[in-house]
Amino acid sequence: FFSDLEAFSTMSEEVPSQELLLRVSAYLELVTKTVNQEHGTIDKFIGDGVMAFWGAPALLDDHAWRACVAAMRIQRGMDALNERWLSQELKPLNVRIGIHSDAVLVGNIGSKERMSYTVMGDGVNLAARLEGINKEFNTRICISHSVFKEAGERLCVRPIDDVTVKGRRAKVPIYELMGVYGAEDPELEPGADIQRLCKLTRLAHEALVQEDYALASRRYREILNEYPDDPVASVLVRRLVTA
Repeated sequence: FFSDLEAFSTMSEEVPSQELLLRVSAYLELVTKTVNQEHGTIDKFIGDGVMAFWGAPALLDDHAWRACVAAMRIQRGMDALNERWLSQELKPLNVRIGIHSDAVLVGNIGSKERMSYTVMGDGVNLAARLEGINKEFNTRICISHSVFKEAGERLCVRPIDDVTVKGRRAKVPIYELMGVYGAEDPELEPGADIQRLCKLTRLAHEALVQEDYALASRRYREILNEYPDDPVASVLVRRLVTA
């Protein structure tokens, strides 16, 4: 699990240091509390970013689903914080999250002077890449196919695209997480509107996978007719026009 704040560098130049520190601390506190609540482990803070993992030191059968629940809770928590900040005429902080499930090395890594309990491996790099992919599609939570395979029946997702990841020859299917089922929190359940958007996106993506670009373009445009602000459809319509 990786999270990051959108346009943080720009904001750090515009917002007074003390105010920025208080707001970033509120975000980090939310992420830490939520990851702990879902039995995850905070690995480290990297500036405004957070790295976390599940399944170590204790095994966790539903690790993929819990990571997704944590991501959704964090987004809802940030919505509440932003609502408060907007009432104070402050700019909102938008969080981007990437989640991938893989086998990685875990343990105490470092030197005699400094050790850290952390995870290493290709899966870690891919999770970080997924967080960054949100920038390309203006999405909030991006998950890999392996996360979808492990917890798919309990997730509400929509396919985005197959993307190239540095260091991998094959393209990686990625999805946007839109909601979770059975988390004992009605706010995390997707409404009828979200479920319809996911269904329409799946139909458009099927045409894209089959390389029927005319049909894919038409279906993504139909999504925009119904959901004019949808970022994924907007990006893919532009790509299909230039393809």
